[in-house]
Amino acid sequence: MIAPTLLVGLGGTGSKIVCRVSKLVSKEQRDHLGFAVFDTDINELRDIQRANPHIKIIQTSTRLSVGEYLNIDTHARDTWFPVNAILNSKTLTEGAGQVRAISRLAFDTAVRAGKLEQLHEAIQDLYKVEEGQSEQALRVIIVSSLAGGTGSGLILPVALYIKNYLATHFRQSANITRGFFILPEVFDEVIPGQAERSSLRSNAYATLRELDAFLMKGDNTLPECYQDSVKMEFPRAASNGYEEYKVRPYDFCFLFDAQNAEGSKLNSFNQYLDHAANCIYAQSIGPMNKRSNSSEDNTIRRLCEERGRNRYAGAGSSMLIYPVDDVKEYIALNWAKECVSSQWMTFDHTYNELRKNHAAMRAQGISVADDDQAMNYITTVETAAKDKNAFARAIKDSCNVYAADGITVQSDKWTDYVSALLAKIRTDESSGQPDLDAQKQVALTSINRIEGGEGSWELLQEAYRELEKYRAMITRRCEDAAHTIAYTMFKAPNSNVTTEKVSHRMETYLRDSSGQFIHPNAVRYFLYKTESLLKVHKQATDAKNRATENYFTNFANIFDDPKTEDVVETVENLSDRKISLLNKMRNKLSPDQQNIKEAYDAYLVKANEYRINAILAEVLAEAIDYVHNLSEAFQSFYASFDARIAGIDRKITNIAKKYDHSKGTTARYVCASPVCLNAMADEYRYAGSAIAIDSRLTEDIYSRVRRYSMMEKRPQDGSYFEEIFEKGILGYFKSSLMEMYGANIDMDIIDALEEEAKYEEGLYNTDDVAEYVRKVIRATRALSCPFIEKPLGEEKQPIYACAFNTALDPHDGSVRTEIIGKELKNAGGVEDDDIGKNMILFYQSFYGLRANDLSKFAPPEHSITSTRDGGEYYKAYFELIKMIHPVPHLSKAITPHIDRWWHVITKMPDLDEKNQEMQEQKIYAAFFWGLLCDYVNLYDVGADQRAYRLQVDDLGMSYASDILTVSNGTVCDRLYEVLDAFAIYPELVEKILEKIAGKTEEEYDQDEPLEEGLLRTSLDEFRIKEYPLGEDNRVRSIFDMPYLMKKSTRSDSDCEDDALNILKAEITEIRRYLSRFCTAKELPETMGEILKEQFVRYLDDMVIESQKSKNLYQDYLFSRTCSIIADAFEKLGLNADAKEVRRTQKELSR
Repeated sequence: MIAPTLLVGLGGTGSKIVCRVSKLVSKEQRDHLGFAVFDTDINELRDIQRANPHIKIIQTSTRLSVGEYLNIDTHARDTWFPVNAILNSKTLTEGAGQVRAISRLAFDTAVRAGKLEQLHEAIQDLYKVEEGQSEQALRVIIVSSLAGGTGSGLILPVALYIKNYLATHFRQSANITRGFFILPEVFDEVIPGQAERSSLRSNAYATLRELDAFLMKGDNTLPECYQDSVKMEFPRAASNGYEEYKVRPYDFCFLFDAQNAEGSKLNSFNQYLDHAANCIYAQSIGPMNKRSNSSEDNTIRRLCEERGRNRYAGAGSSMLIYPVDDVKEYIALNWAKECVSSQWMTFDHTYNELRKNHAAMRAQGISVADDDQAMNYITTVETAAKDKNAFARAIKDSCNVYAADGITVQSDKWTDYVSALLAKIRTDESSGQPDLDAQKQVALTSINRIEGGEGSWELLQEAYRELEKYRAMITRRCEDAAHTIAYTMFKAPNSNVTTEKVSHRMETYLRDSSGQFIHPNAVRYFLYKTESLLKVHKQATDAKNRATENYFTNFANIFDDPKTEDVVETVENLSDRKISLLNKMRNKLSPDQQNIKEAYDAYLVKANEYRINAILAEVLAEAIDYVHNLSEAFQSFYASFDARIAGIDRKITNIAKKYDHSKGTTARYVCASPVCLNAMADEYRYAGSAIAIDSRLTEDIYSRVRRYSMMEKRPQDGSYFEEIFEKGILGYFKSSLMEMYGANIDMDIIDALEEEAKYEEGLYNTDDVAEYVRKVIRATRALSCPFIEKPLGEEKQPIYACAFNTALDPHDGSVRTEIIGKELKNAGGVEDDDIGKNMILFYQSFYGLRANDLSKFAPPEHSITSTRDGGEYYKAYFELIKMIHPVPHLSKAITPHIDRWWHVITKMPDLDEKNQEMQEQKIYAAFFWGLLCDYVNLYDVGADQRAYRLQVDDLGMSYASDILTVSNGTVCDRLYEVLDAFAIYPELVEKILEKIAGKTEEEYDQDEPLEEGLLRTSLDEFRIKEYPLGEDNRVRSIFDMPYLMKKSTRSDSDCEDDALNILKAEITEIRRYLSRFCTAKELPETMGEILKEQFVRYLDDMVIESQKSKNLYQDYLFSRTCSIIADAFEKLGLNADAKEVRRTQKELSR
């Protein structure tokens, strides 16, 4: 069981990778995993949640602008945010735009507003009590790029927040937090601009510098001088308070670069994201996680050696995989193409050829009959069947009704269907119309009541009126009745239409004798034949109805008296006729009356027939329309096949290409080259019947086509049929493939390698095949080389791991068992049933790295044996911070850090101790030269106010920045503050040192005497305005500086270490300056004279200062000052002078 694990994605890149990891895990694994992503873009977050409902989303932004929020959060504004007019108008919803501090500000907003509940839920779900989980420590994995603003700006805050949340809410639980961070070079493909690339690189350096400091703080190894500056305060939810989280943010930080340790790259940005996801899965979730956890345990023991700074690591993974699903797809696509193109479409191809020929003939002026696709289809099938074409004969056989012997054809299914349909129409017509039946009875009764005698003509009139009323009702009602009958037969929604065995339903006849639904081609043939037969019946019925309607129209002629030539009598004139006395006496009808009565009987018979036939005609019209629409829908379905066949060709080509260009990836695909795929397609050919396909598929095709036929607006682009083709038809061929050749195709990875050896290399000998398998396994393991550059210095040995399915090893002493033991198990391999039998996973990692082990983060190095430029991330970072002004609105650049002072070497340690020392020495050196050469001095800046100001003209700097400020934002007005002002002003340090270097070279080029040079003349004029010496403000010794620094401090500040370091820097800088002009032999004497001169002057100065400071000579600072001066003499070989300095110090301190 895997440990409960929380995966957190930060920013766009981190979120994408976490989404990819979530797709790699199994359902069982997901029960032990929690997923959460942070971003500023709510639309991207919603897209993630729609695609991955199990991932919690946290939006770290509001619609406020940076400036508006800083007005609310004055703590951020006044303490850590790099306030700058450029940023004020940016809204937090725009994203961080590579300004990492904005991301921190957005996170603080979310914390204060209590918007991290989704994160809390993800954590709490993992702590729910489950059997077997009580001893598992929670693992947290935080994924981000180091490059952008949003993600890298959250790397530290989110880790600290989660660690603190776990510590305060789940005190009993240990947890291990890993970071997986993408380095900027990975983005070079998608970010071509050099300026933006430099920005990303400086962000990466800044992020690791912060991580390094907080890792040391978490391990209690951070130097004391940084304890107050290296800290983060978080707002308390729903309050105005703040608190510092004193926890270690990460246990390990994995870095992913664009090149692996062997210098190889991947092909695309997306492949890097996939690779990162694969590594995270392999390292933390998959079956190899136990081995990597054990490796970390061993690494933890070595952390104390580097004071907690070697928590960085690199990882890589690779896969040896037989893509069985794509192989199935490839072969099934070939089967589908062969069957659909050569058989299903054969009759349509014949029709299309005919149309082309007819079109050509018409173009030449030749008269050609219209093309009738239905009749052409029928003729083509029947002709082909006569010619003993198996497919055509199978179509015809599907539509025949056979006797019990299975040989004798009794009838055609379409004939049986139409007969049953006609019978059903007659049955339905004769029921359900009581008003018509009642009127029919009234008409019949009125005819039967006609008798001779008085009033007989009136009875004839009344009977005719009832007959006419009956006929009018038939005419009026037949259309409605027909529509009702037709609707229930053809148009009513009915999901069971294909399964109900009802004689009058056409779908009943679309099954063969065994009850299987017939092939779509047979359905089309049936439809065309049915439509043709229905039309025959419709034409006959229409002819009968026209004759009957003529009969009704001319019936009134029987009322015309032939004796009156000039008048046409109607039924209304019957009452005018006379009845003979004899007929009256006998109550007998006259011959004329008898004729009319008999005509009425015939009329009623005709009306009854018309009642049936009128409905029949309407229902037949609906039936023809229903069948015709179905036929057209099937034509559309088949017409879409041409595009689908082209799509099949593209898919076949794409699968072949997909694995033909796998160089530049960490996956090695087996049996997937075009050679192998084609060989397998040839070996496993379709052996089934084209007509005998799965009944469920044919029924599903019919149902979908039927629905299409009944649509009022039908899609014309063929998209409607895409699913039935992709899932239905292609799915059928895939399942058929597995039924026929499943055992051959569903191979394990070793079997696949052996088959590849046969297809690719023509190897059949057992030993040769086994060697081929070994070679491929070794090559694939090499692909798992960690995606991090090879560390500088001592070579790190990678840790190997791999995982494979238990079924691969037969444990029988065979060659296969030997290969698995030697090539897999001996290389950290573990058996695991969660791994498919078609793959082997490999993983490598480096642990125990420091950031400065990586050349891109390393400072320049110049030694006797080697020279190395600063790394590209190092250079990008320090080029940027040179442009940061301590007064934010004057700054040409915005800090890459999430605190406005963390780029300052006195506020946060650098990644490299030597570089740290070099930067500190530069500050001390600039401080020395700045004061010595009067580039910096104390001046009046207003009534009763003085401040240290720059000689901006001499330094070539802006007048807007001539007054120095210190890190608390106040004006620099005390000597000890000048050092702080220099530390937070990198440009000033560079300018002074450049100025000194330039003047030195100028003096050297002009061969200027040392006595007239910069050093000598400046030493002879050195004064500190803040502390004038004597009433005449005499020249001071530069060795006074430690004493004056301490003197300038307030009681709560101690700067002795800095003061002594300045003294050391003074001596170092004097030596560097003189070395440009003196030979190695001359240097001791020349420098010794200056040091002696300055020491004598120092003693004189201290005599004056001791008048106010009684214990000056007993102060530790005086002792250390003299000791450093003595050391300087000794390094010059002037041991006598060194002894004199030490003697003097001891004598004065008594």
